[in-house]
Amino acid sequence: GEINVYGEKDLESLSRYTLQQEEIQRLPGAQNDALKAIQTLPGITAVPPIGLSSSSFNNLVNSVGNSNPYSNSERGFLVMRGGGTLANGYYLDGFPMSYPYHLGDQSSVLNNNIIKSFNVYSGAFPVQFGFATGGIIDIKTPDTVAKTSSVINLNTFLSDVYHQNKISENLYAIVSARKSYPNVTLLKLYPDGIPQDAKYADYEDYQAKFNWKPGTNHTFNVLLFGARDKQKYTKAQDDFENSKKEFFGLQGAASGRPPVGLDRLFRTSGFRYTYNNKSWLETSISISNNYFKEFFEVDFKNPLTAEQIFELQNVTTQNINFLENNTRINLIERHLTFRFGGQLRDKTIQLQGEDIKSSNSTFLDFFNSLLDSNRQFRALIEGDSIHTREIAAFAEMEFKIGGFSILPGYRHDYYDKAHEKKDSFRGRAEYEILKTATKFLAGTGEHYNAPLQIEQFSSRSGNPNLKMEHSIHSSGGIEQRITSDYLIKVEGFHNQYSNLVTPDSYVQDPYQPNNEKRDIINHPDDVQENPLIVRNMNYSNSRDGYSRGVELFLKANQGPGRRFFGWISYTNSVSKRNNHQPQLTDDEENQRTRDNRDHRLQYQIHEGGNYLNYYDDGKWELLVDNDKLLLYDYDRTHILNVVFAWKFGQSWQIGSKYTYLTNVPITPIVDSSKASGLASTGINLYNPTYSEYYNSGRWPDFHQLDIRIDRFMNYQWGYVNTYIELINFFGNRNQISQTYNNFGPYSRSAFTNPLTGFTTPSNPTPVYNSNYIESTAIGGKVKYYPFISIGMQIRF
Repeated sequence: GEINVYGEKDLESLSRYTLQQEEIQRLPGAQNDALKAIQTLPGITAVPPIGLSSSSFNNLVNSVGNSNPYSNSERGFLVMRGGGTLANGYYLDGFPMSYPYHLGDQSSVLNNNIIKSFNVYSGAFPVQFGFATGGIIDIKTPDTVAKTSSVINLNTFLSDVYHQNKISENLYAIVSARKSYPNVTLLKLYPDGIPQDAKYADYEDYQAKFNWKPGTNHTFNVLLFGARDKQKYTKAQDDFENSKKEFFGLQGAASGRPPVGLDRLFRTSGFRYTYNNKSWLETSISISNNYFKEFFEVDFKNPLTAEQIFELQNVTTQNINFLENNTRINLIERHLTFRFGGQLRDKTIQLQGEDIKSSNSTFLDFFNSLLDSNRQFRALIEGDSIHTREIAAFAEMEFKIGGFSILPGYRHDYYDKAHEKKDSFRGRAEYEILKTATKFLAGTGEHYNAPLQIEQFSSRSGNPNLKMEHSIHSSGGIEQRITSDYLIKVEGFHNQYSNLVTPDSYVQDPYQPNNEKRDIINHPDDVQENPLIVRNMNYSNSRDGYSRGVELFLKANQGPGRRFFGWISYTNSVSKRNNHQPQLTDDEENQRTRDNRDHRLQYQIHEGGNYLNYYDDGKWELLVDNDKLLLYDYDRTHILNVVFAWKFGQSWQIGSKYTYLTNVPITPIVDSSKASGLASTGINLYNPTYSEYYNSGRWPDFHQLDIRIDRFMNYQWGYVNTYIELINFFGNRNQISQTYNNFGPYSRSAFTNPLTGFTTPSNPTPVYNSNYIESTAIGGKVKYYPFISIGMQIRF
């Protein structure tokens, strides 16, 4: 079979990359995970697996003392050609999938064998795909089962099973499941080899498909799939707590659990009926439900006394009902095709704080004051919910003649929360010189997406007037085939982003109802006297930006009799964003607070990033947008992947994958200041001081080499494939973040106390991608070795 990665099946070559399943299923470093091959294609990178945070209220998390003072992004999964990490759509057979990869980017959420093909749309994607401004990943499952068979994959860190059953000529079933256990394996086999900042998630996933064809023209499909991730352990936290116990001789100190834990899952159930008259008409009706649940826990204890300073548990759920019709009519065979359809997406998001604890009276006072003053924090604790509905209609014409083809398309989107209607036009074209097998490619298209996170558009915590985000994707290129063995492809792209949602400290509504339950109960007189209040809306559609670059793809095809195959993908690009926020100095912000302390806002005009405020004393205030176009938080100048495999004999294959990435921009920490808010708790706290030049630095570049060796043994009943993978062959420690310890001041280097021998590490300390094993050699020197994965796949 084949795994096709392309812009539109059998229609055009723009953003199309074709890889055979034989090439992908043994991708080095992927542990038999075909979907990881997406990250070796041009312009696509995974978001660095930095720490843990809730899928809701990222802005609130980012406002604490440790956080970066500047951000122009949200935490998500994949970056596609410089787009937003939450701006992509993920589908399995057209049914929505909450996320494509398990926590830490360890593995995809799908069994390797259930993937027949996947379509990656990073340019102007077809009109049936909406609800996204970045890209689309549409994964296809097998549509036929030739015979009943099973596959078992046993691995050092995970195991999975796959079974397909041909029940009759018209009915088949497919089931698969997977379970990972990296923490169990490493803790049992070699606990000292676990890196200090390792964050290995335990995960599991499942898929089931049932296909019935009661007649020549009718097909019924049922698809069930889901995944779960749990992450609650880091060795660094355990060592830190134990060192405190030993140094101070305390038995009641805090346990070695991390201060943050995450348990998330999703499940999707879908049904589709398809009618195909095998001639000129094909139409389908699909209905599905996608359910997402996330349990997020924060538990901070005094590391010396184990006093519980603060514990919070929050549960976020999201329920999406999706209805779609898709119809294709062949008007002129092989020359003219018309596609059209409609979609309804109904979404409900709920969250609720649970099991809030604290044994520190000072912190409880601070906690209650935060509840009174911060709407977002109040919604996080007391709960919130929101319901939205989106309706879309689309149509596309495909016209082909000779070597020329053109696909004009139209899409209409309606978003009920803002009562917004948007029309978007998309088009793709190509021309092929048949004699030389040369293709010229071009395309452009508009894309819209409603706000995603409850904190952004909830009337309780955010701005219910937010509009849909907008992007325009344009690309062009040339593709050259050299016989059937080699492919060379070059594409240039320019993506423009506008109306993006961004945290906004200055947008206000002076006439919001004063109807919060907490205020009504605690301050009834104030609520009665002031039925309307000035409220910070926290978010606006002010952010915009762009990404542009050039992609190169070289491929040696795998085929009968060919022992060598592989591909090289390279992207050179730049991506920038502008939040369009007034940037005031501390003195200017303090003066503004003093000037407006006793005055009420009467009216506000917001144009771009500029604000004109009118107060009840008759004075006007102008806040000017002096923000800058800065590097996107996930900008990467260079992205290089080199993948190759060599078969020798009938029984052996060796493969290699090398990845080089320019690391992401960061705002460096340059100093620290002593905090005073919690001094009475008996703990000295320090807040980091960041550089005033935002996104002015980068971590060192990312390098990783993976090697895989396969051994094949064929039998009458099937085959056995044993393999060993050396992941991160050179043991590189690729930095992905840093951790600032609030219990100590800023320090550029580690310090060892000559009296106690106790070493205080640098502050902040670097956080590395944890795909390596560390070992202490004679003399105390720490060495780093590749992550070793040994496995066996059995097909029968």
